[in-house]
Amino acid sequence: MAHFAKIGIDNKVLSVSVLDNINNMTRGGLEQEAIGVEFLKNVHGHESWVQCSYWASEGYRWAENEELGRHKTDQVGFRANFPQKGWFWDSTNEIFYPPRPVDEDGDSCTSHTVNTTTGMWDAPIAKPDDLTDDNFVYWRWDESAYQADNTQGWVAVTND
Repeated sequence: MAHFAKIGIDNKVLSVSVLDNINNMTRGGLEQEAIGVEFLKNVHGHESWVQCSYWASEGYRWAENEELGRHKTDQVGFRANFPQKGWFWDSTNEIFYPPRPVDEDGDSCTSHTVNTTTGMWDAPIAKPDDLTDDNFVYWRWDESAYQADNTQGWVAVTND
């Protein structure tokens, strides 16, 4: 099966459609994105479609086998991510990426930038290690803390 994202205004993903491989192939059996796009244009009357991969996530290609289950491979994921409705298509970098994240307070993480390899949003400061002083610590991003002091942003979450 081939998957295609229907792209709308501002490169926003409107939906993802599944296409039988036969509708995406040459007579010789080679898959070609342009054939699938043309098929979808004719069926749905919408002009903008981009092929995507169900097995792409955070810049990696995933696979399944009986012993490992679903696992990350060493291969680069086709177009970084399998998109969802509301995600975006970056035609320059040929990646799909999610909407800008918000922190726990609902503040938009305006300091974050899209990583053009993983297709995910990166904070301006690296997340601290989860294991500190023999304790496991969870971290959350606080945009207002970062805006007040751009050396801050990650806040430790405790179970108190």
